[in-house]
Amino acid sequence: MKKLVVFIIIFSSVFMSCNRKTTLKGRVMNPITGEGIAGATISASKITMELPGGYKTVEQTTSDTNGDFLLKFKKSASSIGVSTGNYHNIGWYQNGEIQNGYYLPVQQGENMHADFYAVPYGSSKANITNVNCQGSTDTAYFKLKFTLDPGLYDYWSPPKVGCYSHSDETAAERPIGKYVWITKIIRSGNTSYQYDTVFVNESGVSVFNINY
Repeated sequence: MKKLVVFIIIFSSVFMSCNRKTTLKGRVMNPITGEGIAGATISASKITMELPGGYKTVEQTTSDTNGDFLLKFKKSASSIGVSTGNYHNIGWYQNGEIQNGYYLPVQQGENMHADFYAVPYGSSKANITNVNCQGSTDTAYFKLKFTLDPGLYDYWSPPKVGCYSHSDETAAERPIGKYVWITKIIRSGNTSYQYDTVFVNESGVSVFNINY
């Protein structure tokens, strides 16, 4: 009888431990304006071989009108992701910094707190002119740095040679926020860099005027 009681106690403890839930409290928000994003889906997932992609949703919730949410999930969950719809996802903000990667790792057995950053889209055009052209050997490369998501446009354009000029006919969709336009200039065998800053707004068309 004692063995049965001990077994029941152990089994109950294991069962309760397996079903004990962790909580994640936070807010889905636009870090530029401080406004909350309503209706975002926050999902806790676990690794599984049952589905393509290897992840299965364990629990999920949605953010309220202020962007706030509280997600309770079982300890079997390994990561938490967010779907914001027509927003550009920046990532999780926790402990004073943006976390690497889109998914937030679960801290087992702890009550967690993290906010999720996302921004709407605006649009921009570029007007580019080599105003100091010294001939056909002038060469320029261009790169954009989006300060909220530095890896988004982290590549150089093909080389533009000679007395180059260009104006976009149509606007390109871009997440709103501060951008740094980097121009690498090779002129008379010397290399220099120029930095121009533009803020892309949600309304209207923001313009990059690049004179190098």
